[in-house]
Amino acid sequence: MFEETEVFLRALGETNDITARELYSFKDRQDREYTLRPEITTGIVRSFIEHEMQLEALPKELYYIEPCFRFERPNSRTKRQFWQFGAEVLGESDPSIDAQMMYLGHRILKDLGLDDICELKINTIGSPADRKEFFEALANFYSGKERTLTPESQEKLAQKKYLELLDPKSEDEEILVQMAPKITDFLSKDSRQFFDDVQEYLNSFGIKYTIDYSLVRPLDYYTNTVFEFHEVGNKNKVLVGGRYNGLIEKMGGPNLGGAGFAAGVDRIISLMKTEGIEVPQKDELQIFLAATGPVAKKHALPILIKLREHGYHAVGVLGRTSMQEQLERAQRFNVPYTLLMGDLEVKKKQLIVRDMETGKQVWIDQDKVLEHMDGLLGAQVNLDTTTDFLGHN
Repeated sequence: MFEETEVFLRALGETNDITARELYSFKDRQDREYTLRPEITTGIVRSFIEHEMQLEALPKELYYIEPCFRFERPNSRTKRQFWQFGAEVLGESDPSIDAQMMYLGHRILKDLGLDDICELKINTIGSPADRKEFFEALANFYSGKERTLTPESQEKLAQKKYLELLDPKSEDEEILVQMAPKITDFLSKDSRQFFDDVQEYLNSFGIKYTIDYSLVRPLDYYTNTVFEFHEVGNKNKVLVGGRYNGLIEKMGGPNLGGAGFAAGVDRIISLMKTEGIEVPQKDELQIFLAATGPVAKKHALPILIKLREHGYHAVGVLGRTSMQEQLERAQRFNVPYTLLMGDLEVKKKQLIVRDMETGKQVWIDQDKVLEHMDGLLGAQVNLDTTTDFLGHN
């Protein structure tokens, strides 16, 4: 829930807006400085280093669903305490990971019914060496144009926060951003190839996206790929992320790459309510296993476990209820199929498969249950235990 304040100062920089204005910091009874976390990536990297995860198989794939805290004026889109979920891949610098992180974000939004009202924007901010030349060009471009900028942007310019100038706050600033030098004109050969590879992977996935040269991340640790899913027709961000090579080393660890994304749970819930989207029931039960008598239950329970490990959402073998009561419970669960076992089925090494919609039922051998249910429901793959989203077994 909180970290040593130095962790955030090292990762985000002391002049970053978050560290300068939005941290909830305090001292404990031993005069040690702590801060309620404003974001999760920094803490994950600290933990990666502390537990020497680089000595294990890489990359490390981690996810989180956690509360964060920022000192800002609460409104309809921002709260001082808010929940974030996200994912991080640490220990590898490969463009395919960046593309797969965007694919994962896309799939999450699609599962939530938000894919039609969200669009993906991508950009590259190159390497630190690329940005040094780019920043010099931006400094020359904005020289003499200070009066056209909002007071907030004038402050950014004075602090040399050039990337943040690319996020315009007024119509005049939008015109300036369109006229300003582009990071793509300053990319090294390696940075350009990295961004081209990211796009190739995205194209192979069939994901729609547009390149937005004004897209930046306000956190100093980002490099190369940055991306965001935002509402179509406005700039309300829904899910944002990118690559942060150098952050692990900056925080005292080895020179390893990282990439990730984060999304605000509260914002997504609000968006779903506004759009009238019902919460999807992705884990609806598919099979209810009914068994009567202690003997049948002992034989039915291993079958239930086998169904679950195979990837089916199955429940059953509950309590000391009669077969009729279990069938009524199966109807309340609204399962398409119920498996029935009693003493007779145990002796025959069979079970009954009942179609709950038609009432028709068939006898099958117990050792054929997976094959039979695959035929009815389609072959299942348990993504939680068999493979992860990067394809590692």
